[in-house]
Amino acid sequence: MKHIPLATLGDSIYFVDAKGRLCSLQEDEMVIECDEPMEPTAICSGIGGCGNYRIFIGDAKEKALKVFDPLNRRLDLLVKLPKVPLGLTKKECELIVSVEGGILKFDLKTLEIVGSVAI
Repeated sequence: MKHIPLATLGDSIYFVDAKGRLCSLQEDEMVIECDEPMEPTAICSGIGGCGNYRIFIGDAKEKALKVFDPLNRRLDLLVKLPKVPLGLTKKECELIVSVEGGILKFDLKTLEIVGSVAI
């Protein structure tokens, strides 16, 4: 069984389908939000602070963090990472990204990696 990362934002549940497209469930209907193929390892919703009401995605294919804006339905690259993102969470204006062997902090104000911790 394939791992399917999920995130909720408002009344929608976001996920990436088997073809690598970002989708949502709205009123029990699947909606294709973005058809740019990805290999997501993690997604999280942006609630409060910087990136409010956005979906953040860790993409293994490009070793990158991406952001999707549901209002204008646009997917943007935030940063290329040194390693594949494995997990992702947001705290105010920081994205915390787990990678093999450590954790990275990405600042949404400066759009830079501002710290790392080896585990």
